[in-house]
Order: sequence, then structure tokens, then C-alpha cells
Amino acid sequence: MSVSILNHVLGPIMRGPSSSHSAAALRIGRIARDLMKGKLREVDVLYDPNGSLVTTHKSQGSDMGLYGGLLGWEADDPRLLDYEKHMAEAGIRVTTHYVSYGATHPNMYFLQLKGEDGDARTLTAISVGGGMVEVLKIDETEVRLTGGSHVLYDAARGILVAESTSQITQELVDATQDPRLLSPVLPVLDGGSELPFTTCAGMLEYGDATGLSLAGLAIAYESARSGMDGAEVRNHVLRVLGVMRDAVENGRKGTSYEDRILPSQVGNFQLERKRGRMVGGDPVQDVIEAVTAALETKSSMGPIVAAPTAGSSGVVPGTLFGVVRGMEGVGEDALVDALLVAGVIGMFIARGATFSAEEGGCMAECGSASSMMAAAITHLRGGTAQEAVCAATLALQNSFGMVCDPIGNRVEAPCLGKNTMAAMNALSSANMALAGYEHLVPFDEVVDAMDAVGKALPRELCCTGLGGLAVTPTAQRIEARMNGTCASCPSQLVSGALA
Repeated sequence: MSVSILNHVLGPIMRGPSSSHSAAALRIGRIARDLMKGKLREVDVLYDPNGSLVTTHKSQGSDMGLYGGLLGWEADDPRLLDYEKHMAEAGIRVTTHYVSYGATHPNMYFLQLKGEDGDARTLTAISVGGGMVEVLKIDETEVRLTGGSHVLYDAARGILVAESTSQITQELVDATQDPRLLSPVLPVLDGGSELPFTTCAGMLEYGDATGLSLAGLAIAYESARSGMDGAEVRNHVLRVLGVMRDAVENGRKGTSYEDRILPSQVGNFQLERKRGRMVGGDPVQDVIEAVTAALETKSSMGPIVAAPTAGSSGVVPGTLFGVVRGMEGVGEDALVDALLVAGVIGMFIARGATFSAEEGGCMAECGSASSMMAAAITHLRGGTAQEAVCAATLALQNSFGMVCDPIGNRVEAPCLGKNTMAAMNALSSANMALAGYEHLVPFDEVVDAMDAVGKALPRELCCTGLGGLAVTPTAQRIEARMNGTCASCPSQLVSGALA
């Protein structure tokens, strides 16, 4: 499977604190539902203590996503806020177990499924970052399914009968002893033709040969990868742009949600900005406000775009709409182009490294988003393809080794600060590239180095809730309070400090 800009980088559109937990779990749940023909009665979910999900499945939205998928919902369904009630109404019982079974990935789901008439199946799948999944095993049959195709599985013989980007024929279904049809869970299906390039260096060479802009190169890649034409690709990005804009605008109005740590911060920022207390010019302040607004929409369970992840979902829309707020004559086409540029940079990171904080720390999320937006801003300001890649390279170099340590196992703090820092890094890197600064190490080599750094990080620093700020005494008190296990803890936060 090749990386899709639209599937892997500019998406999914979702609700929830974490794409690698909420959106990915939902997709795994939908596949499990199809495996049982929609007739689920009991689900046993096994999490390995050596992974990340034992400490995060409740607070970072794996439960919400998985249950929503078992109910057949999309990742942005508003009913996700009341998932437990809907599961009870559907009569599906879910039991969670913590069992060491040799999980090979920090985000591994082992599901034991029971349906009607004694039907019982198992499904093993992993979340690989940014809402993307891989199904590794159905029953005892090893598979490698990513949710980007139609699949026909014969439960009686334990074999994968067919996998196709088009609908499975009824004739083939009728010829299968115990057919299980697994529908795609990704918006853009696998398929298309030979890719025009797979490395950043190759893209620049292809651009020199064809005269295509960076946005045009992104469309050429995605069209070849998916079989979609350029207009279809742009329309998909236009929808993404609309969700991002709404996330910023809704966040600016102020948000609230019971199960979150921080109160809305954006109102205080707006107030103090009017009082003239903020440092930096309008572009800097516009970006900080927009990043905050977008991330607070996420923490209040509003619709957002994981670009490339929910944990970094403030960076791309906040930087984009913050920067263009002070620019004249920037229309929808230019904004779509900017997102396409961000998307193609992200595609190279997804190919060579990871967007999963569980594998690579926060640099996989905020660092990647910063790199994407450094290129996008440079493009918006009229920079060349080489300058945009330089900006992306500088931003990624600046992000190595970032720990992922959400306080209270909620993706709010220090995530808000890191999203803002990533946006500022993108701005600085774009300006440096436009001024002719040298990035020295080629982008493809920087991605390789990023991957190596991520693999060298201790497990405790990779979104497990076992290191960094997450294990400070104050963070532990906050987590206990949020989980209802600390009777003496303060009931709320005021201005970001314990009341």
C-alpha cells in the first residue's frame, strides 16, 4: 500500500482527543462489525501492558472510537459523545482485559468477537498513527489489510478470498462458503497507477522536468495513487479546508467540555491582546490565537481534521488561517494549494518515518505538522519548490526528540503549547528559507534520521503516560481527579493553575 495524501496526511475528519486512538480504533471497530455481519453481542478487548493502550484507552478515546466503530459510525459522528449509552441500547457488551500476549506494536488491539448463533471470531489490528490501521490477523489467518479496499473473507475456510478497489461481485460471494464482506473504512481507496515519485528528491526532479508547482506535484502524486482526477483531489481538500476553518472559527467563540483539563484559553488571549500586552506583531498573535482555537475545538469534541494527527490538529489550520488573516487576495484556490503542499511533505514523512507518537514521540505529530506548514507558508509567500522544501527540512530538524507526555492522559497539555511552538517553528523556518538560509542535510535524509531518533526514544517518552510531565506529582493528582479517584483534589482549573 502506498501512502495517500488524502487518507494519511490531510485526514481523517474526526472527533476525539487522538487520531491514533479515537479514529483508528473506530476503523478497527467497523472492520470487526463487518466481520460479524453486524450481529455483535459480546466483545472482549485485550490490551498488552507492554503497549500504550492500557494507560490511555479510556482517556485518549480508544474506547469511544472502538465502540463507535462497533456501532458502524463514521469518525465525526456527533453520537460519539454518548457512545456508552448507544452501546447499551444496542445490547453489545464489551469487556476490557489487560493481558500480556506478546504484542508487537504499542497500539495493538486483540478482539474476541461473539455474535448470534454461536458465531465467534478474533481480530488483531494495530493503529499506525494519524488514524491509519493495519489488520494483521483474522482468526488464525495472517492478513495485511489497511481498510482501503473491499475484502471478502471466508470464515469457514479461514482464507482471504478477494481484495479489490471495486465492489466484490455477487457471484464470488455466492461461491464462498461463509462470506464476510469487509467494507473500506478509508475515504480514498487503494489503487491507481505507477507513482510519479516516492522521495522528495524525486519530486523535485519530476517538478523540474514537468514544470509543475508543488501543489501540482501533490495532485500528480495523489491522482496516480488513487485514480482520482485533479478536480476530485481539489474538491476533497476543499472539504478538509472547510472543516479546518470551522474548527478555528468555532474555537475562537470559546468552547467547553466536561471531561477536559483546561478551561478555554482563547478568550483570555483575545482580551489581553486587545489590552496590548502581547509580544510580537499581528501575524504571530493571529497564529497563536488560531492554533489555540483549533485545538480547543478538538478538546471539546468538535469536528477537526487530523493533519496529520489529532494531537497536532491545531498546527495546520492555526498556522494557515493565522498567516492569511493579514494577507490580502488569498482565495480558496490558494488555500487549497497550500494544503496540498503541506500534504505532499507529510506524505514523505509518513513513508519514511511515522505520525504515531506511540512510536516516535511528539516530533512525529507536532514536528511533522510544523514541517508541513513551513513548506505551505513558503509556497503561499511565493517561494520556489526548493525554498519550500528547505523550510520543511529546517522545521523538521528543529523538532527531533520531542517527548509525548500528555498530562492526565488527555491530549491537551502540554499539547497546546507544543502545537503553538510547532506553528512558530513553521513561521521561523519559512522566513529562514525565504531569506536563503541553508538546510544542509537533504529532506529525505532528515526523515530517515527522524525515524532513527524515534526508534531510540524510551517507551516511557512515547505517549504511554509513563514519563515526562505525565508522571510529575501534579500531573498524577490531575489524572486522579479527572478519573474520579481523588476525593481531595480540586474540582476545576482556573487560568491553567490548580484552583
